[in-house]
Amino acid sequence: MAESEQKPRILIVEDHPIIAELVETRLRIEGMEPIKCAGGREALDIIGTRPLDAVILDIMMPDVDGYEVLRYIRSQPGTRSLPVIFLTARSTPADIEKGLAMGANYYITKPFSGLDLVRKVRICLEERRPAPEPSAMR
Repeated sequence: MAESEQKPRILIVEDHPIIAELVETRLRIEGMEPIKCAGGREALDIIGTRPLDAVILDIMMPDVDGYEVLRYIRSQPGTRSLPVIFLTARSTPADIEKGLAMGANYYITKPFSGLDLVRKVRICLEERRPAPEPSAMR
């Protein structure tokens, strides 16, 4: 990675410390810069104040739930297009449909595959990267 290239900054919003640690370690191994926070309220304090490239978001948290965090992200002009991946134990078809209808880019249920999570984060990062200028494609 070139010195000028920033590592992708991924916010992990997860109240379960072991899961947060697993996700953080996996992203770090993949060359990303994970930022952990333990709940929705803390996430709301971070979002919009620090540059982020994606958010991995649990739904069920004690203070502010993931749905509320996603609503906030989608309502703000500066974060509206920020990729959000729900990572949650809520796994009914209705839960999945609700999460995607609210604007999550992906919905991953626990237990989860670290490989699948990283693949979806990478897809989100690729989709976010601006297209090259036409002159640069010659």
